[in-house]
Amino acid sequence: MDATGNSFVVRNVRVFDGTWVTERGSVLVLNGRIAQIGDIAVPRGVTVYDGRGKTLLPGLIDSHVHVYEQIRRDALRFGVTTELDMFNEVAELPAAKRQRRALDRVDEADLWSAGIGVTVPGGHPVIEGWDFPRLTEETDPDRFVADRVREGSDYIKFIFDDGGPRNPLRTLEPEQVRAVVAAAHRHGRMAVGHVEEFEFAKAAVDAGADGLVHMFYDTELDERFLQEVQRRGTFLVATLSVIDCGAGAADLQANERVERYLSKAQRDSLKWDRKRCARSWLETAKANVARLHAAGVPILAGTDASMPGTAHGPSMFAELAHLTSAGMTPQAALVSATSMPARHFGITDRGRIAPGLRADLILVNGDPTKNISAIRDTAHIWKNGYVINREVSGMDGIDNKQISRSSKTGEEDSCRPPPRRPVSACGPPPFPSTRRSGVLASRRR
Repeated sequence: MDATGNSFVVRNVRVFDGTWVTERGSVLVLNGRIAQIGDIAVPRGVTVYDGRGKTLLPGLIDSHVHVYEQIRRDALRFGVTTELDMFNEVAELPAAKRQRRALDRVDEADLWSAGIGVTVPGGHPVIEGWDFPRLTEETDPDRFVADRVREGSDYIKFIFDDGGPRNPLRTLEPEQVRAVVAAAHRHGRMAVGHVEEFEFAKAAVDAGADGLVHMFYDTELDERFLQEVQRRGTFLVATLSVIDCGAGAADLQANERVERYLSKAQRDSLKWDRKRCARSWLETAKANVARLHAAGVPILAGTDASMPGTAHGPSMFAELAHLTSAGMTPQAALVSATSMPARHFGITDRGRIAPGLRADLILVNGDPTKNISAIRDTAHIWKNGYVINREVSGMDGIDNKQISRSSKTGEEDSCRPPPRRPVSACGPPPFPSTRRSGVLASRRR
């Protein structure tokens, strides 16, 4: 049997297939795709890896990022083989789509993207040097969404966030959200919402959002909301790593198995310390994760990298640790970073270890299905069946560029963007908002 550089076998390995664990087996990869699982006759010419004492997993999927420059290389060095971008320019989307369809040798994670998100003039985000389209009162939501689809958006993201009383911003009206969601569905796209507070989360779900890409952290959810997301099948992306404002970054930097592979961009971001975050935000968000997960609501792992205090790749390790501390088992947390995002975002060729799927794989020492910290001890990473060189190249040493939330915080130098580059919230706003019911009808315009 002919074999290429993206053909190999891992023998005598524990296999986490994206859902279940097989304690001992072998996995054969041929020409970049998983060919066989179980008792395998090794074809002539393929590389054999000894999996004893190790676990083979699908490549990780980060369900909330913002990409720029070399950052997808950074992600891949830590086993994040696919990134779901939640607001970005559209120029890179055609190349990203070509890359993810092929089985070529690449040195970066594959990309899906919302492209330009749906927000209003004077709303979040504000980016220096980039006058991107915004939904005005005169704009037809269907036409606005159709333009995003033509540009290549894989899903439609709307921003439903008024900045809170300390940093008031304009935001979408509930009827606009409903119109955007309906338009996305007419055009064959999911609609996902940026929300940070419970009142907006409820309104987004009522409007038919397929998912929320942040966990709200201002208050704990109520029974009605729980029942509604159960009924609708709504998923939520936790983004606990950014809600804790990068508090777990020091632990990542202190870990030799992580630190040696960090680029300058990653090191610079992980050094950032936002001291104005309230501990209660993370505790509230974790309580919401715990209750939703216990009720069977899909929780997806996402980091909101490139936000200050986060880093593409290693922040997924921190996110998984947060999810386990919120009550998820290590195995359930791994599901949230593999098969679950693939299923909910309609990505059918990855996220599981199964015959015919692409060989985006991680081999780690130990058993992360029992001890989530083992995910940091990587032995090998494969993208499209090609083994990845994890050493940091000279190109990866460029200065880190971060993203501005000056429109929300007034901190002009808190996280500068590179010109016309992707954007999101730099973590939660500096002060938690206190809300009363009826705020959506009476908020500042």
